Amino acid sequence: MSRLIALSLLVYTACASSEASTTPTTTPQPASTTADAQEVCVTSFTHNRTCTDQYIPSLVDTRAKLDVPAGIAEQVKQDRDGVIAKAKVEWATDSTDENIAHHCQQMTANMPDSARAMIDAVRACEAQTECAAYVTCMQPIEEKLITSGPPHP
Repeated sequence: MSRLIALSLLVYTACASSEASTTPTTTPQPASTTADAQEVCVTSFTHNRTCTDQYIPSLVDTRAKLDVPAGIAEQVKQDRDGVIAKAKVEWATDSTDENIAHHCQQMTANMPDSARAMIDAVRACEAQTECAAYVTCMQPIEEKLITSGPPHP
C-alpha cells in the first residue's frame, strides 16, 4: 500500500511544472523552474491532504480501475473499505508538511518535460475550493499520468 501513496506523490509531482516555451532563435526550454514545480507540487499535495476523505477513495478507485499496481483491482473488489482505511493510515504520515516537501523536492529535481506539460491542468484544479470538485478535476489528470508513466511493480 505504500506504493499506492508513493505513486500518488509521483503523479501529482509530475503535474507540478510548466509547459515548454520557445523563441525563434532558441530551443524549447521549460517555462517553469524547479522551484515553481516544487511550489505547485506542495500546493497540490496540501490540497489533497485537506481533502483526504475524498482524495484517498478517488486514488484507490483510480488505481483499481487501472489495476496499478497489479492486483489492487482484486484487493479493492474484495475489501474496498479496508484498502481505503489502510491508505488513509499511510497517508497520515506521507502527507505531513515535511514528507510532502521532501518527496516533491526529490521528484521535481529531474522531472521530464512530458510531465511539465500538465501544469495548467493542475492549476485549474487548484482553483476548485470544494473538495469534491477538486478531486473530480484531478482524477483524470492522475489517471493519464498513471497510464503514461513507468511500469509499476
